Amino acid sequence: MAVLNRPKRVAVLYDGMCVLCVNAVRLWRRLDWCKRLEFVDVQAWEEVQRRFPHLERSAALGAIHVIGADGARYTGYDGVRYMARHVPLLAWIAPLLYLPPIAWIGRRLYAWIARRRYAINRLFGRAICEDACRPPSRP
Repeated sequence: MAVLNRPKRVAVLYDGMCVLCVNAVRLWRRLDWCKRLEFVDVQAWEEVQRRFPHLERSAALGAIHVIGADGARYTGYDGVRYMARHVPLLAWIAPLLYLPPIAWIGRRLYAWIARRRYAINRLFGRAICEDACRPPSRP
């Protein structure tokens, strides 16, 4: 009897201090019936650094980082697209996310929200840590 090898899971690094991020992870977990995504809170930095030593903390806090089974890294909107490809319920929509107008809008919208997510969190009444988890400032 042949043993099927389960494909390696896709690691999704997110900010556990961010209400938007935590709610997004909650939604992704519900959609990921096949358990292909593994969610890793960047706030547990020692674990992240041990598993992904090539990542810088400020970059990991600045946008979602998705590490593919092959070790390739996708950030921001590109990470969301990569995740969608691996979740069967969303796989049908993933090709649309690569269309030029959608990708252009998606990247800008993701970047806009990511830069302002702590301010958006305050609207929900979430206390935000001051220096330890602040995303990098815009150049």
